[in-house]
This record gives sequence, structure tokens and C-alpha cells, in this order.
Amino acid sequence: MSRSFKMKGIEQDNGALNLYEERVVLFPPNIITLLGSVFGKGSKSLLVYLGKKMGRRLAENWEEHLRPQNLQELTQIFFEKTSIAGWGNFNVEKVSEEEIIVTLENNIAHSEDQPLRHICDFLMGYLAGFGEFALYSAKVSETECSIDNQNKEKCKFLIEKR
Repeated sequence: MSRSFKMKGIEQDNGALNLYEERVVLFPPNIITLLGSVFGKGSKSLLVYLGKKMGRRLAENWEEHLRPQNLQELTQIFFEKTSIAGWGNFNVEKVSEEEIIVTLENNIAHSEDQPLRHICDFLMGYLAGFGEFALYSAKVSETECSIDNQNKEKCKFLIEKR
């Protein structure tokens, strides 16, 4: 196994990648862009849904195996692991029982030939999945976007308890 995959809980054997004994598949972000191109505006719901399922499942998995002691620790674990996954560098700015604020630098959407919102739609779902697990019921909004506003260096997301 290469050094880059030596992260707690990840095992590789004969072409199968497992995260705490659950098989996972890594996929390139251009697949998200392709789905967005094929389905156009209709892709947003699909991408948010897929992101939400992924975010919730990873949060459940890391909570079960790493056993964080509180919301702050769960949030740190989730976003540290997410930053390692290549979506960009997530920084947690605020954690409370009512809201979680995170920023994203080096959004993977900028690495595409033409930055598209489709990856942001997926990430919104991903954060919603985490938010619903961490806060039990949550909504996510992007308060700053480096894709929509090239003058911004990072995206900022607000995860609010409903």
C-alpha cells in the first residue's frame, strides 16, 4: 500500500479499498461535471442528493470508529478527513449546537477547465449530509462563493440547525 493511503481506517487489498471494512470507491470530480453537463439544471437535485448520502455516511462511519467526545471533535474529524480527500482545504470557523461555519480554500471546482457550480452543488449536499447527522436536522447555505465571485479566495458555508 502506498504512503498516501496510510490513513487510519483505510485498507487496500487486491484492488479493493475499504474504510473501516466498508468498501468505497474514489471518483474524479470531472464525473460530477459530466453529470452536470448531461442533465443541465436538472442535475442539481441529483448531485445534492448524492453528496448528502456520501456526507452522512462518512460522518456516521467516522463517528462510529473514531468516537469523538463532542460536536466540536466530530466536526474537526469530519473536515480534516474531507480536506485529505482532495475537495480542497476546509477550515472550521465556528461550531455550536445551532450552527457550524466552514470555509473552503482551493475548491476542486477551480481545477476544471471551466469552473462550474456542479461541484459546489455536490459539496452543498455533502455538507448537508454531515449537518443532518451532527445537528439532527440542518440546512446549508453558501454565504461566499469563489466560483461565482472570482474576487473571493474561498467559499464559506453555513450549516444551521433547523
